[in-house]
Amino acid sequence: MDIPDAVVADLRVAAVAAGCTVALTLALQYGLGVAVSPLLRLSPVAVYFGYLFLGKGSTGSAFENPRLWMLLTVVVTVGTAAYAVV
Repeated sequence: MDIPDAVVADLRVAAVAAGCTVALTLALQYGLGVAVSPLLRLSPVAVYFGYLFLGKGSTGSAFENPRLWMLLTVVVTVGTAAYAVV
């Protein structure tokens, strides 16, 4: 089966966002015992929506690189965890 590159990129960014969301929730609630709002725990998903609305196109801009959005998702996850712990 031949899956288009755009679909593969979307799935990769979505998988990173989902994984970061689950990891953040598990780490904060069950690992560290920190109670945070669901909105804060869903911050990696917000980056994914940003990718859907801002990061897709065909202009050739570096802003449209899925790896940038995956990295941004990880950075937001780590930042959210640091914010919640402090």
